[in-house]
Amino acid sequence: MTQDLPRAGAVRAYPAPDAAAVRELLLDWCGADPEDADDAVRALGALDADARELGDRLYQSIAGDMGGKKWLPWPKPPADHPLASLFPVLAAVPDMLAFHAERGIDEDLSRRLLGDVGEKLRLNRRLYGRAGLDVAHWFTGHVRGSLFQLGRLQFCVEGPDPKPFAGLHIRGEGGPLTLDAVRDSVEWALEFLPAVFPERYAGPEDLVFVCESWLLDPQLGDWLPEKSNIPGFAALFALEGEGDPGGNRSDLWRFVFARPEDVPVAELPQDNTLQRSVLAGIKADVQWRNRFGRLDLARLGL
Repeated sequence: MTQDLPRAGAVRAYPAPDAAAVRELLLDWCGADPEDADDAVRALGALDADARELGDRLYQSIAGDMGGKKWLPWPKPPADHPLASLFPVLAAVPDMLAFHAERGIDEDLSRRLLGDVGEKLRLNRRLYGRAGLDVAHWFTGHVRGSLFQLGRLQFCVEGPDPKPFAGLHIRGEGGPLTLDAVRDSVEWALEFLPAVFPERYAGPEDLVFVCESWLLDPQLGDWLPEKSNIPGFAALFALEGEGDPGGNRSDLWRFVFARPEDVPVAELPQDNTLQRSVLAGIKADVQWRNRFGRLDLARLGL
């Protein structure tokens, strides 16, 4: 996959962030923990020539596709430089802010969006016990101007032109997934996306919202308590297909248990209701699945 990246400097000079910029961006913009910011500064100083060239080429892929759809297919970071892909993302923040300003997007939204970086750094530390960003490619949607945090939910421009659909995504640290919060986010997106991308959406009637997630598995309703918001969220979608019959261990281990998928079932935490419910299903041989669905606006009263 690395061979598919642009050559170093192919689009513009790589504005590699220095230690002060990395610290400021992570703490003041991304809401990262000081421990992660400190480790990132140390990692920046330890980059070798190959890792620095990789950062340049990753940045070029962003700079060459501002306003593009979805996220870019980056390679995994090198094992000995687990934060190498963070630095081109941070280097592209000024490009993102310029794109947002051109489209009339308030800086508060830009800051809220970057909070996702701090969240994923925390998740990586819980997963692996060290600083890292194994899903750095996810943030190529953020900094290229295709993904936005609108209230509780994230919306990403995805799918084929001329009228791409809006991918709907859920941050783990976003707060309760109540129907009111979902409705407010979708109402915002119906107004926001046509205003920001008038060349793609003439109005709300052009928008189709899709989601693919373990949260849409209707089997969760059999195991979660009635007060859980998750089954109510899933019920908002018209499901398509049956999902992978082999199940979805990777996402569940990552997002429910914050553990790598090679951790045995007997060692999974049971610290909250969601973990205990999903674990009970695992022990009962339930094949939890990712499901794909289209949001039914009528079910939200929209």
